[in-house]
Amino acid sequence: MQGTDGIYKVIRSLFAVALLGLALTPAIRAQTPVTAAQPLAIKHAVVQYALVKGRLVYGYLSQPTQTQHGAPGVILIPMWWGLNQHMRDLADRLARKGYVVLAVDLFNGRTTRDPREAAHFADIADANPNATLANLEQAVSYMTAQQHVSHLGVIGWSIGGRWAFRIASDLPQAFDALAVFYAAPYTEPSQLAALRMPMLAFFGGRDPFVPAEVVDKFQWAAGLASATLDIHIYPDASAAFDDPGSTAYNPRDAEDAWRQLDAFLARNLK
Repeated sequence: MQGTDGIYKVIRSLFAVALLGLALTPAIRAQTPVTAAQPLAIKHAVVQYALVKGRLVYGYLSQPTQTQHGAPGVILIPMWWGLNQHMRDLADRLARKGYVVLAVDLFNGRTTRDPREAAHFADIADANPNATLANLEQAVSYMTAQQHVSHLGVIGWSIGGRWAFRIASDLPQAFDALAVFYAAPYTEPSQLAALRMPMLAFFGGRDPFVPAEVVDKFQWAAGLASATLDIHIYPDASAAFDDPGSTAYNPRDAEDAWRQLDAFLARNLK
């Protein structure tokens, strides 16, 4: 019995030490500073990246100052307002995370905040799909051949998201990630069959242009196509919830979407 009691005493002592260690661990961790990665210094420029129907096409290129060959790249396709300051700011924000970012121009340098004019821009792009796709195909070539990116993602907003789906379907081997914000999605499995890259999609629960039933069909089609898809729906948000220049801007949802996007790109491009 004394031998057994001795074993029990040893076990109790070890257990007490273990508990003490667990109790101290949070305190020790609390004293260890946790520092987030510092934003990188960046440089940016307006660059020619395409020639479509005899017209030079210019985009906004933003990248870390110390960029080397083999950095991850991202193509941004703006919504119908065009390549405006908001899109440039997003390009800069991603560049500070270590990406080479090209924000493309689908509207011949024109921007607007007038919905009627913006709809006209979008109609022109839709009416000339070959020219629009040639624009985006050359953006891919520019990023791979001239910027020498190692991995490439594409992000599109609204009608830019529709074109992101289209170029990723036409050149699936070129992309390692696809993200869209409040874009009308594919709703048939056959449309999603070519999209083998991971996809991330953000929608607003109050968006009249992409209602809940369309999002449900997108999710259903992605499942049947065995696509890798992560959907985030913000119940109180509408289209342009992440655009500070919009009356629909929702800073809480915008920041959450940014965190999700940041993690998604890091997983798939870095």
